[in-house]
Amino acid sequence: MPVSEARSSRKIGGVRGRLAEAPAAPVSGQHAPDFKYNGGAVLRCPQVYGGFWGPQWSNAAHVTRANHLAQFMKDLLASKYMNVLSQYGVGFGAGVAGSYVKSTFVSGAPAQLDEPKIHQIIQSCINAGALPEPPATHSNICLIIFLDETIAVKDNGIGVAMCEPTGDNAFGYHFDFVTAAGHEFYYAVIPALSDACLTATCGGGGCSLSLGQPQEQRITQVTSHEFMEMATDPKFTKGWFGPSSDENGDICNGQTASITVGPNTWAVQRQYSKADDVATNGVKFCILDAPNPMPELAGGPAATAGVAGVARVQMLQQLYPLLPLPASRFDVASKKLTVDDAELEAYSQRLFSPFAPENLVPGLSGMLRQLADHLDKKKK
Repeated sequence: MPVSEARSSRKIGGVRGRLAEAPAAPVSGQHAPDFKYNGGAVLRCPQVYGGFWGPQWSNAAHVTRANHLAQFMKDLLASKYMNVLSQYGVGFGAGVAGSYVKSTFVSGAPAQLDEPKIHQIIQSCINAGALPEPPATHSNICLIIFLDETIAVKDNGIGVAMCEPTGDNAFGYHFDFVTAAGHEFYYAVIPALSDACLTATCGGGGCSLSLGQPQEQRITQVTSHEFMEMATDPKFTKGWFGPSSDENGDICNGQTASITVGPNTWAVQRQYSKADDVATNGVKFCILDAPNPMPELAGGPAATAGVAGVARVQMLQQLYPLLPLPASRFDVASKKLTVDDAELEAYSQRLFSPFAPENLVPGLSGMLRQLADHLDKKKK
């Protein structure tokens, strides 16, 4: 549920801190009859970037958490959770729904963020090559910003306050801005969701998260909420949205569930399924996953995707074996981007194992350096 009005009379898509009173069930008909496709963008093949902002992401415990969150996004995209989102034109089901591309650790972000500062940092990351410039059309790029415990957000323009000492009203939100090159960039902001953060937001209780949940479970639950909304309605109210029902994550806000992928079990939020709502006449509409990819709903974005959009999705899927890329580190003050040698070595081992690169293609290292130099020149 959006927490407030935003610029140009737009709302943000966010996780409400407090649970609203559940609307009365309809006597007959769909639970959310106004929820529909409004003609705008969806992320047909989400390319997810993780941004870990704040000084604490450099300590051992937080590095472990960052690795867990990156793995969560990989597992989420590979899970049957994605079989539900295919009805909205997002992906083609578990394992072919998108990819986790890269983690970037950002140091030097101010302890108090607002939307202009967030946009400035994202733009600096784009300028430095830590994040890609989105294409002019059919962008699938989405950034999930994970804040550490030292960073709070307060923006009066969109009316959001997260992890502030007082006045908290949300646990996360997604938004977009236009880059210096004139392209839409989609992102979500997830605060640390510490016990103190929940206490400041919830006060006497009635929240969509619980102090009884481990912190990491709160973060993954909110991330799943923001991801499903960002994928289906990246430019708020233009994709899948209902004036009364809101976005697909809001209809099922606070309904905790879990997915298991391989050895990993993760807390997520149930998601609204329009197909189930229609099929059961409003009896069943918040679900966790589906055994198979759900067919795309009539009137959805398929008809407007175009040949170029579908071709781009197919091209992106061919790149999955190369991902994720090595993690990088970006300093806001110096605008310097670095990649650890250990990260590069681990990536090389994963990509070419059990062979050494030179055993596969003689001169490969030199050719890759030349290619990188050429791409840098082309970008400039």
